[in-house]
Amino acid sequence: MTAPTTGDAIEGGLSLKNRRYGIGSSGFVSDWMIFFLVLSVFLLCSIFIDRFFELGNMMNIMRQISFLAIVGLGQFFVIVLGHLDLSVGSAIGLYSVLMAGLVSRNDLPLLVAIALVLVLAALVGLVNGLVTVVGKVPAFITTLVMMNILMGVAFLYSRGLPISGLPSGFNFLGMGYLFSVPVPIYLMLLIGAACYVFTMHTQMGRNFYAVGGNAEASRLSGINVRAITLIGFMLSSVFAAVGAIGLTSRTMAGTASLGEALLFDVITVVVLGGTSLFGGRGNVVGVILAALLIGIISNAMVLLGIDTYFQWIVKGTILIIIVLIDVNSKRR
Repeated sequence: MTAPTTGDAIEGGLSLKNRRYGIGSSGFVSDWMIFFLVLSVFLLCSIFIDRFFELGNMMNIMRQISFLAIVGLGQFFVIVLGHLDLSVGSAIGLYSVLMAGLVSRNDLPLLVAIALVLVLAALVGLVNGLVTVVGKVPAFITTLVMMNILMGVAFLYSRGLPISGLPSGFNFLGMGYLFSVPVPIYLMLLIGAACYVFTMHTQMGRNFYAVGGNAEASRLSGINVRAITLIGFMLSSVFAAVGAIGLTSRTMAGTASLGEALLFDVITVVVLGGTSLFGGRGNVVGVILAALLIGIISNAMVLLGIDTYFQWIVKGTILIIIVLIDVNSKRR
């Protein structure tokens, strides 16, 4: 095998940078058009919808999308590898009831319960990754099976009923304010900033794009493809646990069905944010902007009195359009 030349290394580096930053016409459309979509929809809603531009409504939108964005950031690490984690919805339900149960039934301190849930989430992600990588089972099948397992465990543990009894101070995480700004916004921005630095300015973060772009070439270049894939699935599950903890703090009760309707929105914000379903391209900022766009659209429909079921149609239409763009971009 011929050793790579300096020119090859530069070309490979530019190719990786292009995938990460969306350089090029097709990359620009899929990766950064989300910014202009958010800006356009925001301006239209501000002009034509009463009470939309009020500060309270803006804060409410940001609070509503905060934990969706966090779970989406976890899914981002799996999709950028070219995989898909379908278990996050059921995982959110399990982590929610488990945390509430550990506190109310087993009298564990809240922080201990949260720590145990995060450890469990990491283990669930590890199992997903091992079955996919070592067992060579497609991630779609692996996580679909895990989705059903986690759902069954959650409903067995909770007996299908909400688990309450959480300390009143826990509500601060999901509904509290710090300097007149909802706490979930700080959490979203903090995690988003950490993910941005990780993906754009660390070698391991760059490896995610390399593996998603070409796993075999990455292996030959010395990247531990298995380890990167395992970490991706673990991050997806851990971020789902963070989302579950935050969402539970809003309702102050663990609910097995908490994440049932969230999976579709999570995948939508990742793909809408410019992350290719084929792997190797995407960015963290796009995921957060896409979550904001979904939040603006949902909020506008509520203010206009549009039926909730119609929102599903709109979101589904948006997703299929973005997938079509992604597929055709890949063909070119």
